[in-house]
Amino acid sequence: MNDDNDDIVQIRSLEKYFGEGKNRVSVLDDVSLDIRKGSLFTFLGPSGCGKTTTLRCVAGLEKPEKGTIKIGGDVVFSSQDRINVPTNRRPIGMVFQSYAVWPHMTVFENVAFPLMVRHRPWQEIKKKVTEVLEIVGLQGLEERPAPKLSGGQQQRVAFARALVNEPRVMLLDEPLSNLDAKLRELMRFEIKALQRRLNITTIFVTHDQSEALAISDRIAVMSAGKIVEVGAPESLYSKPKTRFTATFLGQTNMSEGRVLASLTQTAQPTRIETKSGTLSFTPTTALKSNQKASISIRPEHIQIMAEKPDEPENVLEGTVKEVVFMGDSYHCQVAVGDWILLVKTQVFTGRGLGERVFLHLNPHFCTCFPADEKEFIE
Repeated sequence: MNDDNDDIVQIRSLEKYFGEGKNRVSVLDDVSLDIRKGSLFTFLGPSGCGKTTTLRCVAGLEKPEKGTIKIGGDVVFSSQDRINVPTNRRPIGMVFQSYAVWPHMTVFENVAFPLMVRHRPWQEIKKKVTEVLEIVGLQGLEERPAPKLSGGQQQRVAFARALVNEPRVMLLDEPLSNLDAKLRELMRFEIKALQRRLNITTIFVTHDQSEALAISDRIAVMSAGKIVEVGAPESLYSKPKTRFTATFLGQTNMSEGRVLASLTQTAQPTRIETKSGTLSFTPTTALKSNQKASISIRPEHIQIMAEKPDEPENVLEGTVKEVVFMGDSYHCQVAVGDWILLVKTQVFTGRGLGERVFLHLNPHFCTCFPADEKEFIE
């Protein structure tokens, strides 16, 4: 981690507890990270992992027990220095899951409210509200009552209200979860386009993996109050460094085995012995010879063939157990011994169930990481 000026949000050693004594539960455990200026950063994880609590700590809605939070180089929270800047004095805008659009107000009044409570001049309010409504595509709807808006329009009102104070950081707490599937997908593109156009640093919270992959510049995968892994969407998906990331972020095929010695003394091990055979992988984390480990590969990185290929590396022979046509691809289950692999392919040979096929597991997309001893299958 660094203290570069490009890191607009800096979190160090954040700890948060709920409850007291025997009932005390750790919600955040030594969370530290940097968020770059102008980026869209996502906290991703299952319910109860601490992602929303982290966001609320940045917003000042929760007070951590320990740690430091800086926004734009200014300390907004420090347990050591006893600093806790109130939410209304932090340079943030926030959009909640429920939108919090007031039904008794018009679109204009909803968006203008943050400026009105600060007693800004009327001309300034009118100018800023008009500008942000145009940015979010709601110009012409200024006098429409909030109950007369669609879900997508209410979402835009919430964004406009968060933007009207010209915040340095936007905080989005699962803002798309109340929308239907098609509108949610459309709004992903709109949020990303808006964020890029304004170049505003944005922190996004979601439990939806596809949502996180679609809009993020970087993702922090969280579990049990800890940050498991941070990286770009492509690297986290294709080359995860942990078993949790591999299994949580989309579908994957997993097998256990033991790491084989490297071919040279200086090289990192790149082969693992499994029940299905010896497989090669691309190292993403440090492994030792003879170490128990898990190998992972995504279904779309497996090639299915009717005939055995000339490529000798990472070729497995199996039996087709099931084929499902999904419109844009075929999803096939192939049994290699007792290992059932899911394969996604746009072209399927049409061979029937029970037929023999060959699978090529691309070593570039095979990743390996230490196995959880409790989950390891002998």
